[in-house]
Amino acid sequence: MSRRLQPAGSLRAYFGWRLRHWRRARGLSQAELGARLGYGDSHLSKVESGDRWPPPDLPDRADRVLDTGGELAALWPLVERERQEGPGARQVEAIPPSTPSSPTAPEAMEALLAAYHEVGSQLGSRDLVVPLEHHARAVVQWQAGSPEPELGRLAARFAQLAGWARFDGADYSTAQFWYTCGLHWATLADDRDLMSRLLARQSSVHWSVGNAAGAIALAERARLVEGTRPGVRAWACLAEARGHALAGDRHSCEQRLDDAASLLAAADPRTEPWAAQSVLALAMGTCYRDLAARDNHATLATTAVDHTTRSLAAVPTMNEHDRAVVATRLASSHTHAGQPDEAASVLTTLLSPFSGPHGSARVRAEMRVVHTQLTEHWPTVGAVRELTDLVRTHLPN
Repeated sequence: MSRRLQPAGSLRAYFGWRLRHWRRARGLSQAELGARLGYGDSHLSKVESGDRWPPPDLPDRADRVLDTGGELAALWPLVERERQEGPGARQVEAIPPSTPSSPTAPEAMEALLAAYHEVGSQLGSRDLVVPLEHHARAVVQWQAGSPEPELGRLAARFAQLAGWARFDGADYSTAQFWYTCGLHWATLADDRDLMSRLLARQSSVHWSVGNAAGAIALAERARLVEGTRPGVRAWACLAEARGHALAGDRHSCEQRLDDAASLLAAADPRTEPWAAQSVLALAMGTCYRDLAARDNHATLATTAVDHTTRSLAAVPTMNEHDRAVVATRLASSHTHAGQPDEAASVLTTLLSPFSGPHGSARVRAEMRVVHTQLTEHWPTVGAVRELTDLVRTHLPN
């Protein structure tokens, strides 16, 4: 795949490209790799070209033979998810190269990107996906038609935000594809911070679909990118901590949380606005909630409540979408702590009145999970029954 990689095709095609990359990096022909894996070179050729789905046993075996560090196995759950979506899965034609309409067009796009970030924090992605991807594709066209590294960096940043918009809409396959394209452009521009951030974003996708191994592997790659700022390394540590929590490894999780706390203390919030203590508190709350969920550990869940409450208090009132994300996580923590009244109260506040930020498919999905847990364990609690009435109205399946 050339430097003109486009956010098009499918994760199946991306998997094939990465398989080809590693095969060539190890100096093997398709016939040689096929012999080691037990597949004919024709079969392998079709997997590499994206014309055939990779067999379920291929990723792990190829990782071992090619010494990829687990990359193909990390990609596999999302490739399989795309396969299960069937013929309707996203297929997009490649975008032809073009040039900016004026010398100041890239600066205008920079300003627009900043505005999208601000609106996303306040309203979420629901009303942003279409215009954001429209403008992202314009920047991608410029990048494809120019050797300028700044355009590659701008394309990578738009890809990162487009990936987030799809992620917030629970469209994880498309989110992952935007992130992989952005990583390619960030690598070409040698933007180490952006490379690490995009790897951490990919880790979050795997965490969201329950793939702890993939989340850990990608976050570790993000953490090991050399030359990144403290806040960026902290972000990677937090992603890795979430992966370890999902896997039930409390020791490794807390080690990465401690690393993140030290790095955040050294970060400059003026140049790294994401490096906020509220982000650390939310990650800690999420990690302890996931650890508590695995072992039905009420004490850990109470710790999760404390951290998540602190995070919610630090989120600006105007950032309604971000507050909805944190509040839903808080309700989940209350549930695992055996506090149904508190959990139901948090969700009731979010659903009364029902408003725009909760149009986020990701938030809605988390709300439904919490509600299901509440009705399974405390169906007769008054606050839970009241919440159920709101859920039927505002969160239909």
